[in-house]
Amino acid sequence: MKIRTHNYELRPGPDPARAAREPRHGALLQVSFDDTTLGYADLHPWEPFGHAPLAEQLTSLTTEHPTPLAAIALRHARTDAAARRAGVSLFDALPEVRSHALFTDWTAAPRRAFEQCVAEGYAAAKLKIGHDPERESAALNALADLPLRWRLDANASLTTGGGESIDTFLTNLHPNLRRNLEFLEDPTPYNDSAWSNLAERENIPLALDWELPDTPPPWPGARIVVLKPASQNAFPLALTAAQAGLAIVVTHSMDHPLGQAVALWTAMRLRQRHGGLVRHGGLQAIGLYQPDEFSAQIKSNGPVTAPPPGTGFGFDNLLTQLPWQPPP
Repeated sequence: MKIRTHNYELRPGPDPARAAREPRHGALLQVSFDDTTLGYADLHPWEPFGHAPLAEQLTSLTTEHPTPLAAIALRHARTDAAARRAGVSLFDALPEVRSHALFTDWTAAPRRAFEQCVAEGYAAAKLKIGHDPERESAALNALADLPLRWRLDANASLTTGGGESIDTFLTNLHPNLRRNLEFLEDPTPYNDSAWSNLAERENIPLALDWELPDTPPPWPGARIVVLKPASQNAFPLALTAAQAGLAIVVTHSMDHPLGQAVALWTAMRLRQRHGGLVRHGGLQAIGLYQPDEFSAQIKSNGPVTAPPPGTGFGFDNLLTQLPWQPPP
Protein backbone atom coordinates (compact mmCIF):
# COMPACT_ATOMS: atom_id res chain seq x y z
CA MET A 1 0.00 0.00 0.00
CA LYS A 2 1.34 3.41 -1.02
CA ILE A 3 -0.08 6.59 0.53
CA ARG A 4 0.27 10.17 -0.62
CA THR A 5 -1.31 13.21 1.01
CA HIS A 6 -2.51 16.71 0.23
CA ASN A 7 -2.90 19.16 3.10
CA TYR A 8 -5.75 21.68 2.88
CA GLU A 9 -7.19 24.67 4.70
CA LEU A 10 -10.91 25.47 4.90
CA ARG A 11 -11.56 29.16 5.53
CA PRO A 12 -14.73 30.44 7.22
CA GLY A 13 -17.50 31.65 4.94
CA PRO A 14 -18.69 35.28 4.80
CA ASP A 15 -22.00 34.86 6.69
CA PRO A 16 -21.24 34.87 10.44
CA ALA A 17 -24.51 33.08 11.22
CA ARG A 18 -23.41 30.05 9.19
CA ALA A 19 -19.63 30.27 9.02
CA ALA A 20 -17.14 28.15 10.90
CA ARG A 21 -15.58 29.97 13.84
CA GLU A 22 -12.03 29.54 12.58
CA PRO A 23 -10.08 28.00 9.70
CA ARG A 24 -9.93 24.21 9.72
CA HIS A 25 -7.09 22.01 8.51
CA GLY A 26 -6.88 18.45 7.34
CA ALA A 27 -5.41 16.24 4.64
CA LEU A 28 -6.76 14.29 1.71
CA LEU A 29 -5.33 10.81 1.19
CA GLN A 30 -4.55 9.10 -2.09
CA VAL A 31 -4.07 5.40 -1.41
CA SER A 32 -2.70 2.92 -3.92
CA PHE A 33 -3.60 -0.54 -2.65
CA ASP A 34 -1.70 -3.74 -3.33
CA ASP A 35 -4.29 -4.82 -5.89
CA THR A 36 -3.45 -1.62 -7.86
CA THR A 37 -6.75 0.07 -7.04
CA LEU A 38 -6.56 3.78 -6.19
CA GLY A 39 -8.85 5.38 -3.60
CA TYR A 40 -9.26 8.71 -1.83
CA ALA A 41 -10.35 9.79 1.63
CA ASP A 42 -10.36 12.73 4.02
CA LEU A 43 -8.45 12.90 7.31
CA HIS A 44 -9.81 15.72 9.45
CA PRO A 45 -8.93 15.65 13.18
CA TRP A 46 -10.65 17.71 15.90
CA GLU A 47 -8.16 18.08 18.76
CA PRO A 48 -10.77 19.51 21.23
CA PHE A 49 -12.61 16.21 20.92
CA GLY A 50 -9.56 14.09 21.66
CA HIS A 51 -8.08 13.52 18.20
CA ALA A 52 -4.32 13.59 17.80
CA PRO A 53 -2.93 16.59 15.84
CA LEU A 54 -2.84 16.34 12.07
CA ALA A 55 0.94 15.89 11.94
CA GLU A 56 0.69 12.90 14.28
CA GLN A 57 -2.16 11.46 12.25
CA LEU A 58 -0.14 11.69 9.05
CA THR A 59 2.99 10.22 10.62
CA SER A 60 0.96 7.25 11.82
CA LEU A 61 0.16 6.40 8.18
CA THR A 62 3.81 5.41 7.72
CA THR A 63 3.60 2.82 10.52
CA GLU A 64 1.81 -0.47 11.00
CA HIS A 65 -0.44 1.15 13.59
CA PRO A 66 -2.30 4.19 12.20
CA THR A 67 -4.36 6.21 14.62
CA PRO A 68 -8.05 5.22 14.90
CA LEU A 69 -9.00 8.27 12.83
CA ALA A 70 -6.44 7.44 10.14
CA ALA A 71 -7.58 3.81 10.10
CA ILE A 72 -11.16 4.94 9.39
CA ALA A 73 -9.90 7.17 6.56
CA LEU A 74 -8.04 4.20 5.05
CA ARG A 75 -11.25 2.16 5.24
CA HIS A 76 -13.08 4.89 3.32
CA ALA A 77 -10.28 4.96 0.76
CA ARG A 78 -10.66 1.20 0.25
CA THR A 79 -14.42 1.61 -0.30
CA ASP A 80 -13.73 4.42 -2.76
CA ALA A 81 -11.07 2.43 -4.60
CA ALA A 82 -13.33 -0.57 -5.17
CA ALA A 83 -16.01 1.65 -6.73
CA ARG A 84 -13.51 3.54 -8.89
CA ARG A 85 -12.09 0.28 -10.18
CA ALA A 86 -15.62 -0.80 -11.12
CA GLY A 87 -16.28 2.59 -12.71
CA VAL A 88 -19.40 3.27 -10.63
CA SER A 89 -20.59 5.93 -8.23
CA LEU A 90 -21.16 4.79 -4.65
CA PHE A 91 -24.36 6.84 -4.63
CA ASP A 92 -26.08 4.92 -7.43
CA ALA A 93 -29.58 3.65 -6.53
CA LEU A 94 -29.41 4.77 -2.89
CA PRO A 95 -32.43 6.41 -1.22
CA GLU A 96 -32.48 10.13 -0.50
CA VAL A 97 -31.69 11.44 2.97
CA ARG A 98 -32.52 15.07 3.59
CA SER A 99 -30.52 17.47 5.75
CA HIS A 100 -31.31 19.87 8.52
CA ALA A 101 -30.29 23.52 8.17
CA LEU A 102 -27.08 24.24 10.05
CA PHE A 103 -26.35 27.53 11.81
CA THR A 104 -23.26 28.37 13.86
CA ASP A 105 -23.66 31.84 15.42
CA TRP A 106 -27.40 31.53 15.03
CA THR A 107 -28.38 34.12 17.68
CA ALA A 108 -26.95 36.76 15.33
CA ALA A 109 -28.96 35.46 12.37
CA PRO A 110 -31.93 37.58 11.27
CA ARG A 111 -35.37 36.00 11.47
CA ARG A 112 -35.59 36.03 7.69
CA ALA A 113 -32.78 33.45 7.54
CA PHE A 114 -35.00 30.94 9.33
CA GLU A 115 -38.04 31.97 7.31
CA GLN A 116 -36.00 31.25 4.20
CA CYS A 117 -35.28 27.76 5.52
CA VAL A 118 -39.01 27.14 5.83
CA ALA A 119 -39.61 28.47 2.31
CA GLU A 120 -36.89 26.15 0.93
CA GLY A 121 -38.50 23.09 2.49
CA TYR A 122 -36.28 22.40 5.50
CA ALA A 123 -38.07 20.53 8.28
CA ALA A 124 -35.42 21.01 10.98
CA ALA A 125 -32.65 23.38 12.06
CA LYS A 126 -29.55 22.45 14.09
CA LEU A 127 -28.36 25.05 16.61
CA LYS A 128 -25.49 25.04 19.08
CA ILE A 129 -26.44 26.17 22.59
CA GLY A 130 -24.79 26.52 25.98
CA HIS A 131 -22.61 29.61 25.50
CA ASP A 132 -25.23 32.04 26.84
CA PRO A 133 -28.37 30.07 27.77
CA GLU A 134 -30.43 33.11 28.79
CA ARG A 135 -29.77 34.89 25.48
CA GLU A 136 -30.27 31.67 23.55
CA SER A 137 -33.64 30.88 25.09
CA ALA A 138 -34.85 34.42 24.30
CA ALA A 139 -33.62 34.10 20.69
CA LEU A 140 -35.32 30.74 20.33
CA ASN A 141 -38.60 32.07 21.70
CA ALA A 142 -38.61 34.73 18.98
CA LEU A 143 -38.73 31.85 16.46
CA ALA A 144 -41.35 29.76 18.25
CA ASP A 145 -44.06 30.37 15.64
CA LEU A 146 -42.00 28.98 12.75
CA PRO A 147 -42.88 25.46 11.50
CA LEU A 148 -39.42 24.01 12.12
CA ARG A 149 -38.24 21.18 14.33
CA TRP A 150 -35.37 22.27 16.55
CA ARG A 151 -32.24 20.24 17.15
CA LEU A 152 -30.29 21.80 20.00
CA ASP A 153 -26.70 20.71 20.63
CA ALA A 154 -25.20 21.71 23.99
CA ASN A 155 -21.84 19.88 23.55
CA ALA A 156 -22.15 18.77 27.20
CA SER A 157 -21.98 22.40 28.35
CA LEU A 158 -25.10 22.57 30.56
CA THR A 159 -25.37 21.57 34.21
CA THR A 160 -27.87 19.43 36.05
CA GLY A 161 -28.45 21.94 38.83
CA GLY A 162 -27.52 25.47 39.88
CA GLY A 163 -26.36 28.27 37.63
CA GLU A 164 -27.65 28.04 34.08
CA SER A 165 -29.04 24.55 34.53
CA ILE A 166 -30.82 22.46 31.93
CA ASP A 167 -34.12 22.83 33.75
CA THR A 168 -33.86 26.62 33.86
CA PHE A 169 -33.03 26.78 30.16
CA LEU A 170 -35.93 24.51 29.22
CA THR A 171 -38.38 26.29 31.53
CA ASN A 172 -37.61 29.55 29.74
CA LEU A 173 -38.60 28.12 26.35
CA HIS A 174 -41.97 28.98 24.82
CA PRO A 175 -44.45 26.05 24.86
CA ASN A 176 -44.59 26.05 21.04
CA LEU A 177 -40.85 25.70 20.85
CA ARG A 178 -40.86 22.93 23.44
CA ARG A 179 -43.40 21.04 21.34
CA ASN A 180 -41.18 21.39 18.27
CA LEU A 181 -37.99 20.38 20.07
CA GLU A 182 -36.93 17.30 18.13
CA PHE A 183 -34.06 16.56 20.48
CA LEU A 184 -31.51 18.01 22.87
CA GLU A 185 -28.07 16.68 22.01
CA ASP A 186 -25.39 16.08 24.64
CA PRO A 187 -26.83 18.33 27.37
CA THR A 188 -24.14 16.97 29.75
CA PRO A 189 -21.56 14.20 29.55
CA TYR A 190 -23.49 10.96 29.34
CA ASN A 191 -24.66 9.42 32.61
CA ASP A 192 -27.42 6.85 32.46
CA SER A 193 -29.26 7.85 35.64
CA ALA A 194 -28.94 11.61 35.08
CA TRP A 195 -30.07 11.35 31.46
CA SER A 196 -32.97 9.06 32.35
CA ASN A 197 -34.13 11.44 35.06
CA LEU A 198 -33.81 14.45 32.75
CA ALA A 199 -35.66 12.81 29.87
CA GLU A 200 -38.52 11.74 32.14
CA ARG A 201 -38.66 14.97 34.16
CA GLU A 202 -38.67 17.29 31.17
CA ASN A 203 -40.33 14.91 28.69
CA ILE A 204 -37.78 15.60 25.95
CA PRO A 205 -35.84 13.31 23.59
CA LEU A 206 -32.10 13.27 24.25
CA ALA A 207 -29.50 12.56 21.57
CA LEU A 208 -26.08 11.09 22.23
CA ASP A 209 -23.14 12.17 20.08
CA TRP A 210 -19.54 12.22 21.32
CA GLU A 211 -18.07 9.72 23.77
CA LEU A 212 -20.54 6.91 23.30
CA PRO A 213 -20.59 4.51 26.28
CA ASP A 214 -18.36 1.45 26.11
CA THR A 215 -21.36 -0.81 26.67
CA PRO A 216 -23.71 -1.56 23.76
CA PRO A 217 -27.11 0.14 23.57
CA PRO A 218 -29.74 0.68 24.77
CA TRP A 219 -28.33 3.67 26.63
CA PRO A 220 -30.88 4.75 29.26
CA GLY A 221 -32.20 8.26 28.65
CA ALA A 222 -30.99 8.43 25.04
CA ARG A 223 -33.45 8.01 22.17
CA ILE A 224 -31.26 9.17 19.27
CA VAL A 225 -27.64 8.48 18.39
CA VAL A 226 -25.66 10.92 16.24
CA LEU A 227 -23.01 9.27 14.09
CA LYS A 228 -20.02 10.91 12.39
CA PRO A 229 -18.53 8.58 9.76
CA ALA A 230 -15.26 10.54 9.70
CA SER A 231 -14.42 9.40 13.22
CA GLN A 232 -16.65 6.40 13.95
CA ASN A 233 -17.19 2.96 12.46
CA ALA A 234 -20.73 3.97 11.60
CA PHE A 235 -22.18 0.76 10.18
CA PRO A 236 -21.80 -1.56 13.19
CA LEU A 237 -22.75 1.29 15.53
CA ALA A 238 -25.88 1.95 13.51
CA LEU A 239 -26.78 -1.74 13.54
CA THR A 240 -26.60 -2.00 17.32
CA ALA A 241 -28.50 1.28 17.68
CA ALA A 242 -31.22 0.11 15.30
CA GLN A 243 -31.54 -3.21 17.13
CA ALA A 244 -32.10 -1.22 20.33
CA GLY A 245 -34.76 0.92 18.64
CA LEU A 246 -32.71 4.11 18.67
CA ALA A 247 -33.16 6.67 15.90
CA ILE A 248 -30.02 7.54 13.92
CA VAL A 249 -28.80 10.93 12.70
CA VAL A 250 -25.71 10.98 10.47
CA THR A 251 -23.66 14.18 10.26
CA HIS A 252 -20.42 15.26 8.65
CA SER A 253 -17.58 16.55 10.81
CA MET A 254 -17.42 20.03 9.28
CA ASP A 255 -14.68 18.51 7.16
CA HIS A 256 -13.57 18.69 3.51
CA PRO A 257 -16.26 18.20 0.83
CA LEU A 258 -14.82 14.72 0.25
CA GLY A 259 -15.50 13.92 3.90
CA GLN A 260 -18.96 15.44 3.56
CA ALA A 261 -19.59 13.13 0.60
CA VAL A 262 -18.64 10.14 2.75
CA ALA A 263 -21.16 11.27 5.38
CA LEU A 264 -23.87 11.68 2.73
CA TRP A 265 -23.18 8.19 1.33
CA THR A 266 -23.19 6.68 4.83
CA ALA A 267 -26.57 8.25 5.62
CA MET A 268 -28.04 7.01 2.34
CA ARG A 269 -26.62 3.51 2.79
CA LEU A 270 -27.94 3.34 6.35
CA ARG A 271 -31.37 4.55 5.22
CA GLN A 272 -31.33 1.69 2.72
CA ARG A 273 -30.60 -0.75 5.55
CA HIS A 274 -32.59 0.68 8.46
CA GLY A 275 -35.36 2.68 6.82
CA GLY A 276 -37.13 5.33 8.85
CA LEU A 277 -34.90 4.91 11.89
CA VAL A 278 -32.42 7.05 9.93
CA ARG A 279 -33.69 10.62 10.24
CA HIS A 280 -32.71 13.76 8.36
CA GLY A 281 -28.97 14.23 8.78
CA GLY A 282 -26.41 16.98 9.06
CA LEU A 283 -25.25 16.59 5.49
CA GLN A 284 -24.77 20.13 4.19
CA ALA A 285 -22.16 22.80 4.80
CA ILE A 286 -23.89 25.79 3.22
CA GLY A 287 -21.99 28.95 4.16
CA LEU A 288 -19.67 27.08 6.51
CA TYR A 289 -16.53 27.68 4.46
CA GLN A 290 -15.39 29.77 1.54
CA PRO A 291 -16.57 28.05 -1.65
CA ASP A 292 -14.03 26.22 -3.79
CA GLU A 293 -13.94 23.81 -6.71
CA PHE A 294 -14.76 20.86 -4.48
CA SER A 295 -17.71 22.42 -2.68
CA ALA A 296 -19.10 23.56 -6.03
CA GLN A 297 -19.60 19.91 -6.99
CA ILE A 298 -22.02 19.24 -4.11
CA LYS A 299 -25.34 20.77 -5.12
CA SER A 300 -28.31 21.36 -2.84
CA ASN A 301 -31.96 22.10 -3.44
CA GLY A 302 -33.24 23.09 -0.03
CA PRO A 303 -32.73 20.08 2.25
CA VAL A 304 -31.94 17.73 -0.65
CA THR A 305 -28.25 17.21 -1.42
CA ALA A 306 -27.09 15.95 -4.81
CA PRO A 307 -23.95 13.79 -4.52
CA PRO A 308 -20.83 14.92 -6.37
CA PRO A 309 -20.48 13.45 -9.86
CA GLY A 310 -17.89 10.86 -10.72
CA THR A 311 -16.89 7.38 -9.57
CA GLY A 312 -16.50 6.28 -5.98
CA PHE A 313 -17.18 9.24 -3.71
CA GLY A 314 -16.81 11.57 -6.72
CA PHE A 315 -14.58 14.57 -7.55
CA ASP A 316 -12.61 12.50 -10.10
CA ASN A 317 -10.85 15.25 -12.07
CA LEU A 318 -10.20 17.50 -9.08
CA LEU A 319 -8.56 14.72 -7.09
CA THR A 320 -6.25 13.63 -9.89
CA GLN A 321 -5.06 17.22 -10.41
CA LEU A 322 -3.95 17.85 -6.82
CA PRO A 323 -0.23 18.01 -5.95
CA TRP A 324 0.24 14.84 -3.88
CA GLN A 325 3.14 14.31 -1.47
CA PRO A 326 4.39 11.39 0.64
CA PRO A 327 3.28 11.61 4.29
CA PRO A 328 5.87 13.20 6.58
